[in-house]
Amino acid sequence: MAEKLDIYDIRKIRTGKTVERDSWSILSEKEYILAVQCWIINENGEILLTRRKLDKTNGGMWEPTGGLVRSGENSLQGIKRELKEEIDVNILDNELTLIKEKIDKGKHCSTFRDVYAIKKDINLNDLHFNDGEVIDAKYVTIEKLSNMIESGESFEWLKYFFDIYKTLI
Repeated sequence: MAEKLDIYDIRKIRTGKTVERDSWSILSEKEYILAVQCWIINENGEILLTRRKLDKTNGGMWEPTGGLVRSGENSLQGIKRELKEEIDVNILDNELTLIKEKIDKGKHCSTFRDVYAIKKDINLNDLHFNDGEVIDAKYVTIEKLSNMIESGESFEWLKYFFDIYKTLI
């Protein structure tokens, strides 16, 4: 059975409608879905990035952990589930800080993106890639992330994080 997503209005209020995960391109420009993202920063100020499975859309790209919020979840529940599913990390509510709410206007769909941060040392050897969406993980400096974006190894739209990073370390 396909995963269901709640549809939100421009005020980020659930409309009561849902859509199947892979058919959100049918949404009108006044309808949104909710996505989450989490920047994990260790005590050295390094950022944990994960690599997308090669056969996924944008396969092989490096990014912070994230995904779509399922129907019935709030963004906090969604990011905790994504962290567990993608890298097998359990996080407590009070470890997460909502650092940005942004709107991504896509060609096929508009998305509210709730961006979280965690300051925590997570050992790469403790990570397990359970759901098949992620194939690797590594810590990088903010300078290395910038180089990865410039070289096309990571998404250009992640540049928004550079200003936020300065406030987190």
